[in-house]
Amino acid sequence: MHAGDKTGVSVIICCFNSAARLPQTLQHLAGQLVPADFEWEILLVNNASTDDTVACAREVWSRLQHAQVAFHIIDEPRAGQMYARKKGAQEAKYEYIIFCDDDNWLGAQYVQLAYRVMRSDSLIGAAGGQNLPVTNAPAYPDWFEEYKDKYAIGTPAPASGDVSYRGFVLGAGLVTRRSLFLQVNDTRYPSLLNGRNGEQLTTGDDFEYCKRLLLWDYKLYYEQGMLLQHFIPEERLTIAYRERLMQGILDAGIVLHQYDDALRLYRKNRQKSRLRLLLLAPFRLLFSRLGLSSRKWMDEWLTFFYLAPFRVKASDTQLSIKHFVARK
Repeated sequence: MHAGDKTGVSVIICCFNSAARLPQTLQHLAGQLVPADFEWEILLVNNASTDDTVACAREVWSRLQHAQVAFHIIDEPRAGQMYARKKGAQEAKYEYIIFCDDDNWLGAQYVQLAYRVMRSDSLIGAAGGQNLPVTNAPAYPDWFEEYKDKYAIGTPAPASGDVSYRGFVLGAGLVTRRSLFLQVNDTRYPSLLNGRNGEQLTTGDDFEYCKRLLLWDYKLYYEQGMLLQHFIPEERLTIAYRERLMQGILDAGIVLHQYDDALRLYRKNRQKSRLRLLLLAPFRLLFSRLGLSSRKWMDEWLTFFYLAPFRVKASDTQLSIKHFVARK
């Protein structure tokens, strides 16, 4: 049995130049309310930092004097959030993992509730909670309410339950299974979106992960008791930063849209005979092209593409998604 198969929780903090943000994040982790025999750990992944992130983390955790939970610092020299998350998952001791960003302040019940949620149903692939904003700015700008979801802020549903229909849970505070995360992100299925890379606001890797889970028939779950405060410093509440963030989201959306198409058609056809769909595909393509059918030609082509057991010319993204779905 690999150490990571043990039942417990590994909190993974991916850090790039995080010295200024870590004290509050670690303080909230030290305040977790868990039973005396609860097994968990904190893994801080130093992702090519050039500041004193490591020294700060050691000093803060030493000052907090929390002997119950193991605290480890590991290095991932390749810049990029996905690289850091994979490194953390590979080194994790426990099966349930929480990705806690360096500016996420987890509520006191977060770790214990994450454990309960994942234990409750083996088909839950990922879970999230309520993400609330907190800032050092005098006030939020007028536009913040409209854009707050882009800052990983929000309440996914009115009550706890399955939120697979949304297609994602927020990456900040995302809870998942170590074994599943490593399978989904195996070298056979390279991520098309690698998350933030240093100061670059590339994004979407967490959404891609959720959509991959859904394509493998796992569920997404929302637990309203899991509360997280996402610290948004004043310098990130400028229009210039917002526009950089939005550009990263738009760029990621080009890839995520392809996942959404694959997922929509997968759900539509999952109960149907694959052979029958494949045999009918040429006729449906022809009829839709000639306007003799109400079916959309692109939907018919994508259905044929994802069903065909042979190579069909398509975009690199579509070929990658098809390869992932086939689990080859």
